[in-house]
Amino acid sequence: MLEAFAWGLLAGSSFLVGGMIALRWHVRNGVLLGALTGLGAGALLSAVAYELISEAGRIAGGSGFVAAGLACGAVAAAVFVSGKLRGGSLSGTVRHERGFLIVALSVTAESVILTGSLHGGHGASAAVIAAIFLCGFPEALGHTGALRTAGMTKPYVLTGWLLMTLLCGLATATFTAALRSAPHEAVAFVLAFAGGGILTYVIVHMVPEGLKGAGAVTGITTALGFGLSFGLIELLGQH
Repeated sequence: MLEAFAWGLLAGSSFLVGGMIALRWHVRNGVLLGALTGLGAGALLSAVAYELISEAGRIAGGSGFVAAGLACGAVAAAVFVSGKLRGGSLSGTVRHERGFLIVALSVTAESVILTGSLHGGHGASAAVIAAIFLCGFPEALGHTGALRTAGMTKPYVLTGWLLMTLLCGLATATFTAALRSAPHEAVAFVLAFAGGGILTYVIVHMVPEGLKGAGAVTGITTALGFGLSFGLIELLGQH
């Protein structure tokens, strides 16, 4: 559990680093943030496809739990994220959340990717750690500015990002311990559920944020992020 906690802290430290940078230098470059968001989105998509779902499929053995988990996770994320960020409408305008609840759910789901990597017996995947880091860094940069504009104090914002980093470590350790002795079907379902939630979050939240700031550049950086994560997986032979 301590090892899983440490890997989770390392992956989640990007939230704290990004938040500290945004508080210190007031990062407001929309193109840069959009491009970085696309990079993180692509890395997450690759990690989900080649690490999380691949591991879930190996465990499930064609039992159908992967498909069920993906569907349930996607529906849960769509309903909740839309309810919080789109005013309860699936097609409403995206709004900034004045807190850390959506981020916390994203962190929890991302920690399951790392858990799936550890569960596979290969140790922590560099591709997964990179994907979570690349996702958390621009999210913290952008969200910090929105929180400060909404009147949140610097100590409140910094404490929030510190808690997100700790949450990533704690969630990774908790899921690793809980799934270690769980039935294979349950493990496959949990991994796929997180995968469905992350895929939906990327499309509903990250991609629109990236497009808003960087336009078509987001598409380029998304492809680069996907390739970077996949390259790490290929290089290390972890898929």
